[in-house]
Amino acid sequence: MVRRVAIAGATGYTGQRLLAELGHQALWDGRALVRPGSEHKLKPAPGQDMAVCSARSVDELLIALKGCAAVIQTIGTTRAQFAPGISYETVDYATTVALVAAAQELGIKRFLLLSSVGAGKPVGPYLQWKARTEQVVRQSGLNWTILRPAAIVGPLRRLMHIGSLPFALLSRLPDPLGAVGYRYRPINVTLLAECFIRCLDDADTIGKILEGRALWNIVKA
Repeated sequence: MVRRVAIAGATGYTGQRLLAELGHQALWDGRALVRPGSEHKLKPAPGQDMAVCSARSVDELLIALKGCAAVIQTIGTTRAQFAPGISYETVDYATTVALVAAAQELGIKRFLLLSSVGAGKPVGPYLQWKARTEQVVRQSGLNWTILRPAAIVGPLRRLMHIGSLPFALLSRLPDPLGAVGYRYRPINVTLLAECFIRCLDDADTIGKILEGRALWNIVKA
């Protein structure tokens, strides 16, 4: 039986790749959650659909998430995108609070969150809000998994990839240098998408935070 997973942040860098990878496998179909005015940015693949809604509105999410068996939250912002009403609190945090509330009310148990390396010991506003966002998910009572990649690389991110290469090289060394390398090693967006999809049906990842070597073990599975 094919189940449907809602992708929050479907027009973003990771969200778009998730939808593309879901189109290549048979167990899950994707539903793109798209904010009003962004519908033109996506063309769902056969078997996928789209729900236009505000990810900060529980009422709208209750409609958008109907029929879904899981939610993957990839919404996030950067300081460069800050504007009136746009901040880590209103984007990363508030959308997760609303998504969790809607999933709880609809009985959707599986919830996966894209976070960031360093959120376990947050320094600075970005990681502090990531940590608060993770806390909402961890206390939700849902079957959650949190992924904490370092740099997400791929098309149009060549400079980021080059800058992160030293950590990929470090990951080949024995610990403790190897552990540092795995923690900050860049991950290709396609591999990250595949990792999310594997986690959907992997009961061993429920209640787990995947960071560093733990994340790469899923990638290599």
